[in-house]
Amino acid sequence: MNTEKDILLRRIANHLILHSIDIEDIGLFHGKMGVVLFFAHYARYTDSAIYDDFAGELLEEICENIPETLPINLETGLCGIGWGIEYLIQNGFMEGDSNEILTEIDKKVMERDLRRIKDLSLETGLMGISCYISLRLLSISHKAIEESFDTYYLSEWRKITNKLKIWNEQEIWNYLLSKQPKDNNILSLNLCLINGCAGVGMKCLTEIQ
Repeated sequence: MNTEKDILLRRIANHLILHSIDIEDIGLFHGKMGVVLFFAHYARYTDSAIYDDFAGELLEEICENIPETLPINLETGLCGIGWGIEYLIQNGFMEGDSNEILTEIDKKVMERDLRRIKDLSLETGLMGISCYISLRLLSISHKAIEESFDTYYLSEWRKITNKLKIWNEQEIWNYLLSKQPKDNNILSLNLCLINGCAGVGMKCLTEIQ
């Protein structure tokens, strides 16, 4: 693997390994969760346990340091972390029962009264929360649904989002990868998925594969 993109990917991976510890945000768009997704994909591409192990260590760090005050949104909050974990499990990057792993996040999401949400955006509003719930429901058996989201909550959610076009995981990736800088000088970029090293790396991987 000596193409220009492969060289850039190695530089990005090395840069992220050195500096990911400095990222304070643990979320999907601007934080460590996005970096985890890059390393999961890069580990599969390179067939390297080193990158897979790093992704696992970073994810463990995220899960152990979720503050009580973290918002539930997709951009910086619980839904973004939960979406990332569900994505990893559904796509075979990690093993585990997401119903057990994401129980606390599901409970926090249900605490939010959907009828009072005026913000409909993907980043901080109803669309983002709905994208998380929608992805979760893809992996939950009918028997296990009530263990994660109670029947009344799901009924209300479906009524409220009846006319909302909820994005699937590919549409979310398309959005994230569209928010990348033209300059690939990694030293001048932040480290995350949006306008950052992890995002540039993910875009390279999608173009190669």
